[in-house]
Amino acid sequence: MSMTIEFRRRLWHGRPMRRLRSFALAAAASASLLACGDDGGGNTTPDAPGGSDASVDSGPSCTTVTLDPAFLFNTDSDDSFINWSQDVTSSLGSGAAFLNWEFYAGGSALSGAINLASGDQANYKTCSACVRLIVINEAGDAIEKQFFQSGGTLNLTEDPFTNQVLAGSTTDLTLTEVTIADDYTSTPVSGGTCISLGSLTLAADAVPAEWTCQKAQYNDGATCNCACGAHDPDCDIDNAPVAGCTGNQVCGSEDTCIDVCSVNNPATGCPANSFCGYETADRDVCYTDNMLKDAAALGGTCASATPLFCAVNGSNIATGLCDKFEKDDLKCNTACDTAADCGGGGAICAPVIGTKGICVTPPTNDTCETATALTIGGAAITGNTGGATGNYNAGLETATCTGFSQAGGDVAYSVALTANQAITVTVSAVSARFDPSVAIVGPGAASVCNANPIACLKGADAGVGGAGETFTYTAATAGTYYIIVDAFDTTQGGGFSIAVTSP
Repeated sequence: MSMTIEFRRRLWHGRPMRRLRSFALAAAASASLLACGDDGGGNTTPDAPGGSDASVDSGPSCTTVTLDPAFLFNTDSDDSFINWSQDVTSSLGSGAAFLNWEFYAGGSALSGAINLASGDQANYKTCSACVRLIVINEAGDAIEKQFFQSGGTLNLTEDPFTNQVLAGSTTDLTLTEVTIADDYTSTPVSGGTCISLGSLTLAADAVPAEWTCQKAQYNDGATCNCACGAHDPDCDIDNAPVAGCTGNQVCGSEDTCIDVCSVNNPATGCPANSFCGYETADRDVCYTDNMLKDAAALGGTCASATPLFCAVNGSNIATGLCDKFEKDDLKCNTACDTAADCGGGGAICAPVIGTKGICVTPPTNDTCETATALTIGGAAITGNTGGATGNYNAGLETATCTGFSQAGGDVAYSVALTANQAITVTVSAVSARFDPSVAIVGPGAASVCNANPIACLKGADAGVGGAGETFTYTAATAGTYYIIVDAFDTTQGGGFSIAVTSP
């Protein structure tokens, strides 16, 4: 079970992280760790710490776990802080766990043999060489428990800051369960468990082995070095200057130099054997991967959901996008920067990448004021939220309604009910990527839908993309009720069928 990257970013001693990169450990494929409990005498140190095959107390609270050999480097490391991390692949709690190798400049020397249980190293607040293991809860958004060094020696053959490498070994390394205060003071947990890492060989670099440019150019905080065999974190900096590319090229998402072009306003094509399409909200680039384009013309249907672009014209410009976003019907719709690209007729430019997107015509039943009437027991009718505005959200997320936020585009239906009349509302035949919800409000005029929050009577959002929804409701009073088909995702609409029946 994995935790969210965003939450993990907040665990780097209060420092954000732009991107994690993996590095191979030069030791064995995995190293055994032992989680062990208090021996009953208040001593949380294992009876026999050591290497991966060390014999330890086999009490009921002791479990064996494994450490992933890959290192994750914190690319926001600087001249005062440097950090590597490894995933723990066995369970130490309800969620994921990982081990941090953290180093802080300005304290004790970071070379040679370092006793991790004495002096400044004995507390997380003052350590310069810090080994910390963090266990995340099942939801992936909070710390469940932490462990900090309580014994052993870290032998560094090189200061980690010198060449940004982690080189050395550990001997009899143990960690004890702790709490860490807001000022970073670590306090052992009474009756808490301990972990023995024993003897490990450490060999990791801040620079990926695939990197082919000069080592000093990697993550230098200034220049995006492109086409260097591996991703340079500097390329994640907005408007960073690019080295390694020529002319009007930029460093693309695949870490290769690519030509800049323009789909619209003004349209600027690409060299032969490439085509122009959206890449980010700020730029269009020339693609050479033909798997990204479909042969469909504007108004046609793309053959599958794999391609993104369609309607490539004689200037090698993808003038259309396969609609996997708004109507989710794979139609080749006009690619647009603004509504002006859509030619009028009520069509709008529905955003896909920033403000860039596809031209779609909004549904006529976008609001309760223009709701489509449903007949109880009548045949299911088709609908689509593509191009719809997200009019209704607050109030739909309650546990008695959908249970989730519904910030996407929504459409409305009306149905006339008598007092004590029971109905079943069913949304089916949902398009592949659309994650709909359905809710009922009322009775009254269409203005009941405009309350903030809306007073939802019943709803459902049990499924995910492509799944239908249904609920049964009994009207307390007679009147006109409104059924809202909404969406969890703000950027994904789609098609469906809806019917109201008497159970």
